[in-house]
Amino acid sequence: MEAVVDRFRRMYPDVLQVKEQFNKYDADGDGNITAEEMENGMTEFKDFTRDQAKFAFELADTNEDGKIDISEFVSLMFPSAKEAIANLRKAFKGPDDVARKFKLWDSDGDGKISFEELKESAAKDTSKFLTEEDINSIFIVGDLNLDGEIDEGEFAKLMLPSISDIVAKFRYAHKSVEDVRKAFKTYDRDGDGSIDRGELHKALTNYKFNFSDQEVDIIFVAGDIDGDGSVDFEEFMYLMCPSTSQIVKKFRENYKTINEVKAAFRKFDKNRDGGLSKSELSRMMMSTGHSFTDMEIDAIMNLGDRDGDGEIDLEEFMFLMTPSASETLNKIKRGITSIADVKGLFKDIDVDGDGLLSKEEMLNSPGCKFDREQVEAIYELGDSNGDEVLDMGEFIAIMYPSAGEALAKLSKNYPNIDEVKALFKQIDYDNDGSITPVELAECSIKFTPQEIESIFALGDINDDGAIDLEEFIGVMYPDAATVAGRLRGQYTDINDIKKAFSKIDTNGDGKVSKEEVASSGTFNSQEIDALFILGDANNDGEIDLEEFIGVLYPVVAAALAKMTKDIKNVDDARFLFKQLDHDGDALLSQEELRKSGCKFSAKEIEALFAVGDINGDGEIDINEFINVMCPGATTVVSRISSQFKCLEDIQDCFTKMDLDGDGKITREEMMEYSALNEQEVNAVFDLGDTDRDGSIDLNEFIGVMQTSAPVPYKEGGTIVKVGNSDVYMIGSGPKCLIWCHDMKGYASGDRTRQLVDKLSESTGCLIVMPDFLGEKKILESADEYSWLSSITEWNTIRDFWVEKLLPYLRDDLAIKAIGVVGTGWGSYVATRLSSYGEILACVNIQPLISSAVEAAKEDLYEVYEDVRCPQLMLACRNNCPNEKPGGLASNIYNSCSFGKNCEFVELHDMMHGFLLEGDRSIEAIAVQSRLTMKRTEEFFGKFLHYDGEPVPVVEVCCAEKGIDDFDIKTHSSDSCKTCLAISHQANKAASRCM
Repeated sequence: MEAVVDRFRRMYPDVLQVKEQFNKYDADGDGNITAEEMENGMTEFKDFTRDQAKFAFELADTNEDGKIDISEFVSLMFPSAKEAIANLRKAFKGPDDVARKFKLWDSDGDGKISFEELKESAAKDTSKFLTEEDINSIFIVGDLNLDGEIDEGEFAKLMLPSISDIVAKFRYAHKSVEDVRKAFKTYDRDGDGSIDRGELHKALTNYKFNFSDQEVDIIFVAGDIDGDGSVDFEEFMYLMCPSTSQIVKKFRENYKTINEVKAAFRKFDKNRDGGLSKSELSRMMMSTGHSFTDMEIDAIMNLGDRDGDGEIDLEEFMFLMTPSASETLNKIKRGITSIADVKGLFKDIDVDGDGLLSKEEMLNSPGCKFDREQVEAIYELGDSNGDEVLDMGEFIAIMYPSAGEALAKLSKNYPNIDEVKALFKQIDYDNDGSITPVELAECSIKFTPQEIESIFALGDINDDGAIDLEEFIGVMYPDAATVAGRLRGQYTDINDIKKAFSKIDTNGDGKVSKEEVASSGTFNSQEIDALFILGDANNDGEIDLEEFIGVLYPVVAAALAKMTKDIKNVDDARFLFKQLDHDGDALLSQEELRKSGCKFSAKEIEALFAVGDINGDGEIDINEFINVMCPGATTVVSRISSQFKCLEDIQDCFTKMDLDGDGKITREEMMEYSALNEQEVNAVFDLGDTDRDGSIDLNEFIGVMQTSAPVPYKEGGTIVKVGNSDVYMIGSGPKCLIWCHDMKGYASGDRTRQLVDKLSESTGCLIVMPDFLGEKKILESADEYSWLSSITEWNTIRDFWVEKLLPYLRDDLAIKAIGVVGTGWGSYVATRLSSYGEILACVNIQPLISSAVEAAKEDLYEVYEDVRCPQLMLACRNNCPNEKPGGLASNIYNSCSFGKNCEFVELHDMMHGFLLEGDRSIEAIAVQSRLTMKRTEEFFGKFLHYDGEPVPVVEVCCAEKGIDDFDIKTHSSDSCKTCLAISHQANKAASRCM
């Protein structure tokens, strides 16, 4: 690095030129240089390589904030400036000498010295008092307000020798303890065992030392510790040979943080060998601006070089520069008398209530009474897992060590999660799901009072006087519980957890192993261990989605347990599904579940839908429901049933399995014929043996094999080329809807294609979605306006519509009626297409029409005036008012012939993006998404027609039958809830009789 600095200094020799280069590198003019700006600036004229620029940035960024200010930049380029000032300061006798020099160099007498002024004065000085490096150093260190000038106050502060400088100058003449002893005898002229002020003046103002009177006074005051007017031998020794800790303290004062200590080490380790030699340490110490004698440097070297290899490595340097953590902690712990004090202190500091203390939280919390040094000491010794936060266990271990030891001893005896759960059940003798201190004291395991106090201090998080299972696991596996708590903070909703699981499950088997989790890079090794300790309940080495969510979203486990407690088989699950499905559409919505009387909380319902709604459509079908009720069994059955193509295959398989021909299959017959293992056979019987007679008949076998495991949404359409553009297409028929996608693109990975597929299914229309953006891809860093400006090119889109898409639909596919749907940015395209007579109706959802028109620099009024067909505008709360009821679009359309057919709706409870990316496990989003698509379907049902279209057949409802007209022959027992309940109970009664 020295070569780089030397080369830079040869190109820019003085501080003004260096500052000028800083301003050139600071491309955005914010007063700081980023790593990119540094590299671009230094390599612009090929003077330096990118590696050199990168290394220079790392050294200069001493506070590691990712940017360099002017002081850091100048310090990099003038590394010896403070050392030069320390040497220059020795040439001044005292304040009078400093004032005289300032007036001499202040040639224009304005009370300030500019850089050019000082250069000029120095050039005229025949004594060559100042070198060019001295001049640079004066302005680097002394120009405190960075105004390019130094006033007399700044100059005096810079040049007046400090007490440490003067004393260091005195000590320099006495390099050993023997030198000090001889000097004392010489200075003590009257031999009374002490040196008075007069004796010290006579000794130090002669030709040998030439100290000024002021300097002698400073030395005397520093030496006369007890203030009795004389310096005895003990005080003189203390003055001349201060303790090592004092020297270190003086050195350490220049580095306020651990990052600054590390940065200083890297900077002065010139040969990059990972250690500081004595010469490198000397340069570092002198760079602080303080004076140090060889004796003091030796003292630092001897203290820091713990292994005696002649160098101080980074670990040794960190130990040297960090205050005595144990001594600091001892001071802190003096005010703590019980574990309750520790717990109370932790909660006072934990302002965000997340059960973790970061350094910043501790320093800024009103409940914290520690200074920075004490906080550093606490983290140095207390952060046992190195995650830079302290949990309650770590805090107790450091503040109340005996309690920490008790917990460690306890957890050591129960090494796995099953043993911990068994221990919990053993202690919880009243089976209420929680442990009280009384239960803990009276159980068969003999806990000491201290252990009980420790367990409750750490485990009773909510202070309700009892510990539930989750809290107990947190006590026994504090690291795992802490890590899990930290992970939960990373996932704000359950959908994020599902996405994370899907990313990890690379083979798509619905389970993740440790190897899969590790290779995904989502979690570190510590987090992986925590996941499997807490999540792998059956100890099979894998975690399924339910277990994964159970760790990261614990409310799910409670909700599932509540719902599945009475579900014994697939017949029970089917019965419950039909009971909950109030509207009989074979789909469960959150609203239906909420009104079912099951007493689920909103959070539990959200959790259930997050687990159960595999295809993400906001509703749960029968297969998804069975998968929630019997998750393990459905996975196995799905794998078995995949081999059957039709009902006859299932019947044929049953006949072959029924070895004794009695019309039933036993577990043994199934295992013998099918080569299924015991777990798989048990899964089939768990789901299929509805009458619980220990065997499965043909109907039961067919029922269980026709239970398919739910699968995530898969695209149902195809991609065709129209001109040079890709077009996603699904459905058929004479009616077509053109779906205009949002600004994230044609294949953005959101819910667009799933909505296209469902709309095609519900309307019976052909739907086409052209790729309007082509090769353009939105960047995460791109701001919305810039991106809209780059993609909103109506001329290009119009040419594609007129020359390619319209002829393809009209001539090749014989389409007779066309409508358009626009979402987000696509609503701009849909609105522009609505100006053509071929478009019969348009629906815009969460529109960005105004934003796109502004980005394209078009006239919004003219765009709206060109529209020629009925419009349905569904705007979110944060969309532009122009597209809301009473807005510009509404006012213009109302004056048109089609205005009475236009509808404007504001979705007050929805934010932009709800339809395409919203979390469907949240009921409001799921309901509004369903209503939005229903409105879209109904709107096109009104206006998307063509000449000669067949008239739909409308079924005329018969007069409502009364109870007396009940006809059992025509009655549907599959949809009548009364019949379902009677039938289900009858089946259960019959199975009991058998």
